[in-house]
This record gives sequence, C-alpha cells and structure tokens, in this order.
Amino acid sequence: MKMLVKVSLAIIVISTCNCFNISKMSTKTSSIPGSGMDKPGISFFGWSNGGSYSITICQDERCCTTGKLNTEDNNWEVGQVDWFVGSQIEECSYFSLNTESPVLLTLQHKGANAGLLEWIKIHSWHSAFDFLCVVEERLDYSSKHVTNCELQETDHWKSSKEFGCNGRLEFCDLRFDQFLFPGTHNSGTGQSEGVYKCAYKNQDLNIVEQLEFGIRFFDIDVIYSTTFGCSGLETGHGSHPEIGLYQCYGRMDALLRQMKKWLDQHPSEVVALNFGNIDWPEETIPSLMETLIEEFSLQDGVRINKAFKATGSWPTLGEAVKSNERLFIFLRDSIGAVTENELEIVKEIKVKPGHDVASKNLTEFEASITTSYKAGDVGSDCSFVLRSNADACKSENQTETDFLKLSFFSKFGKGGAIGTECVHKMARKCNQWVKQAVDQCNYRNFKPNFLLVDYPNYQALAEQNIVQLCQAVNMERANMVIKNTEGVMDKVVEDDMSTNMREQEDQI
Repeated sequence: MKMLVKVSLAIIVISTCNCFNISKMSTKTSSIPGSGMDKPGISFFGWSNGGSYSITICQDERCCTTGKLNTEDNNWEVGQVDWFVGSQIEECSYFSLNTESPVLLTLQHKGANAGLLEWIKIHSWHSAFDFLCVVEERLDYSSKHVTNCELQETDHWKSSKEFGCNGRLEFCDLRFDQFLFPGTHNSGTGQSEGVYKCAYKNQDLNIVEQLEFGIRFFDIDVIYSTTFGCSGLETGHGSHPEIGLYQCYGRMDALLRQMKKWLDQHPSEVVALNFGNIDWPEETIPSLMETLIEEFSLQDGVRINKAFKATGSWPTLGEAVKSNERLFIFLRDSIGAVTENELEIVKEIKVKPGHDVASKNLTEFEASITTSYKAGDVGSDCSFVLRSNADACKSENQTETDFLKLSFFSKFGKGGAIGTECVHKMARKCNQWVKQAVDQCNYRNFKPNFLLVDYPNYQALAEQNIVQLCQAVNMERANMVIKNTEGVMDKVVEDDMSTNMREQEDQI
C-alpha cells in the first residue's frame, strides 16, 4: 500500500500580486562562430574598437535603461552566459514589472565589433518565473533590436504559487546538514570598491546583490582594527595585517543590518555565515560575537538558529522558517570565546583532507567542516582546484565530518605565466567546472554541503550557475528524503496491518 505523505513543516505564502522587481539580467551569446565581442579598449570621437550593449525595458509607458553592461571580465565570449546584477543594471535595478502586461526590450549596440546574442532574460530575486526576450539578430555599430519578452513560469510556481524554503516547498523537508548551499568566498569584498582589485577583490556584488543573485552561504573574513583604512570591526581581505598587507571593505554592523533587512523582507530564505579567517582574534572575536548577538538576537525580526546546540541535532529548513530562526552562524574560534552557553554561535572545527577528526577532540557543541581549499596554480583549465576538491571528497568519506565545503578558487599569485592573473579571471575559468566536481563527489548522499566561488555571476560556458546547480541537486536530495519517508510509512502501515490481523486471530 502506498501512502502520500506531506512532510513540509512550513509553507510561505506570498502575495498574489502579479508583479516583481527586477534584480538581475542574464544574456546568452550565440554559439555561432563570430558572435562574440571584445569590450571597447579605444574610443575616438564616438568610435570604439570593441563592442558593447545597453538595454532599455518598457512596460505601460514606463521605461528603464541599464547603461553599458559591463563587469570586471565581460568579453562576450561565444556561447557564454553573462549575468548583470543590482547596480550593474543601473536604473533597471528594482524596476517593477507586471506579469500580465506586455514587456518590450530594446537592445542597443555600440562599437565596431559586431555581436550576436541568442536571448536576454529578466529576473527577480527568485527563480519561480522570469521574462525571456529572444534576440537572434547580429548587431553592429549603432544598430538596435526590439523584441517582446515572454513570461516563463516554472511548473512548481504554476501549481503552488509558494516559495517554500529557499525556493521550493520540497526543500522544507531537508535538514540544514542535508542542504547544498551556494556560497561565496570573501563575501564582504563586494561591500566597497577598494584598491588593487585584481589581487584583493573576490566579489563585485555587495551582500544584498549576492542575496538577490541567490547566494545563501557567506564566507566572511573579519578584523577589528583602526589602521590601514579600517574603522573598528570590518570585513576585509589580506594577509599579514601587521605589515599592512590587508584591506578593509566595510563595517560588519552595516553588512549585518543590510542582510537582516533583506531576510526580514524574504521570510522563506535560510542563510549561513561562516567566519573562518579572523585576524587579530583577541580583539576581533569578542567584538564579532557581541555584534552578531546585538543585530540578530536583541532585535525584532529574523533571529539566529539555536537548535543544534540546544538539542544536538540540525533542524529542517521548514523548522527554521517556521521559527523565524533562519540564520546559522559558524565561527572558527582560536581563543576559547565560544562556549556551550552561546547557543547562537557554533564553533567551527576546520579539517583538512587527510587529517584525523578524532584528534580535534570535538565536543557535542562544535561542528567539523572538511574544506578543500588549497592555494596552487589554477593553470589554463583549473585542474589543480578540481584535484583538490576530489581529494577532499575522498577524505571526507573516510573521516565523515559534519559538513563538506568545496572551494573553486585559489589566490592572487597562483594564476598566469608569472602569477599576476587577476582573481576575477581565475573565477571565470574555475566556475564553469563546479558541476563536474559536484557530480564526482558522490560518496555520500548529502555531501557536499557548501560550494564556494569567487564572482558567482561569472558563469562562463557552464550550463548552470552555482545557484541553479544547487537548486537541481537539492531537488534530488528532497526527492530522496520524500521517498525514504514514504518507505518508512509503508513499513508502519504493514506493521499495523500485521498487528491487527494477529489480534483478530487471537480473538478467534
């Protein structure tokens, strides 16, 4: 006997408003040879040697314009998908569209280098629906193409009209340690421009733009300092701050408030923060802990999840959503500040591939995380990073840590002929291999747990970006949980029937 079992513990129902705010756009350059463009390098009296695009979106006599679409490494390669998020689409960011009215898109080309796009998509913060605008026309010099955009809705959205947990109702049944979180490395470096971006900057999206893109795991470097441009507790990046090789990108309290505001506005979303690289820990860790508690535990709205340290087990995403404890905090504590009494903060125990977990002397209040990161030359195909991830997957299968984190980056000085390849160029190479690494990391059902990349909006030639990939993997995991639950219920029903039959026989 088969029984349908509904195991979702929380359902987020959104307004029936037929509108959404634009948060990002994606473009697909045609795979036909000659469709790509180089971005302009020389401009002279209105002429430029490369090519660029801008977009105008109109609906009901209202219009917005993106300005020239551009990122750190936007070269419109043949067959490549490019993403433009938040401030990168200028006045079109948060431009409101009604899903029941026609949308008209104008693609404007400039420059001597012709290009051909297959399509442009207009997205909101979620993946439930978007607008598809077909182009398929080669543009050159100052030519333009006007096209109507068609609304595309997922089957899930058509049937439920609900976001559930992190995008799907089915995800509500996954425990936190069963979910695959799309994440960013040095997430705070997108908070400001900084200097020496080629070497120090790992993100060109700020924390809200990353949330809008779909990132749900944030790896944040932090320091407490009043030197080299810092003003207290800040997110930063660098090494050896004692000799000035460090850069701050913004105050942590401002970052956390921006995240809290976004989470309060999006009550279906579950997020994790990981504070691993903490410089000057004696001053930084106490300040960080105090700031986290002040922003998320002493204020109304979304709170930090305390279930693991309070109960010894990880909650489902549905339980986190229902309780509004939708933020999980991991902190690599080197000074003994995190004790069993701070229920909001879980001490992270870092485990490198090949190392023994038993020697770490974990307590029941700590979480072990195997990390694949290892700095090395990424080469032309990112093979070093792929090998590091493969080694971590094999090692974690033997040590069985609480979580497995795969990293798809190296560091400045480890790319290019003489080590001067920019971080964003390495990201373009490595991000397209994430799916292959995840597919091959198949030793255990619910591993890996966290995927970390630089510049997640640099999809390159991959069919999916990191957010879309995690959605697909989590759907497989949710189906596995549902199937297992149905199997358990079948066994319960069979046992109940057998018991009833025995009782009837005894009565006879």
